[in-house]
Amino acid sequence: MSSPSPITDTNKDYYSILNIPSTDSSSGKLPIISRQQLKNAYHKALLKHHPDKSSPSPSPAPASREQSNTYTVDDITNAYKVLSDPVLRAEYDRRLILQRKKVVEKSEDVSFHTGLEIVDLEDLIEQDDEATGSSSWYRGCRCGDKKGFIVTEDELEAEAQHGEILVGCRGCSLWIKVLFAVEDDVEDQHEESS
Repeated sequence: MSSPSPITDTNKDYYSILNIPSTDSSSGKLPIISRQQLKNAYHKALLKHHPDKSSPSPSPAPASREQSNTYTVDDITNAYKVLSDPVLRAEYDRRLILQRKKVVEKSEDVSFHTGLEIVDLEDLIEQDDEATGSSSWYRGCRCGDKKGFIVTEDELEAEAQHGEILVGCRGCSLWIKVLFAVEDDVEDQHEESS
């Protein structure tokens, strides 16, 4: 029996739990941290938040935002498990980036998830561009644009590891999620049999 994924609560910022800056200040991207830095941050967080190890403060000082966050040992352990495993960390980082995009979009008053339709790539019409040798797929939108949703081969390749891509309509504010799978073997077999 497989164990459940440690990524149980996508609302918790594992970087904050371990007091690691969640973005690189120079690039704005997720931080690159060594295993040793991660281990040190884990031990510091355990000492800071463990009820038996933390020292009581001598005088009640005004609590800063950082001090007001109290995490359980389970939160800290879970954060360390996820961030120390390359596969789990990649999945967590992906979820964190998507969550941040949603927050930014909400703050910009863009709410595209209302009525988000999920479709398969096979539901879209394929169009080959003989000049470039690449393909694109399109689908009409209810706003009337016959090619409102367009997905290019390059966009699919960029999201191949996720198997899904969000596509906005060119004529309105609607969005669809396109699900797809990479089928290199099928194309190779087809070429061999020809």
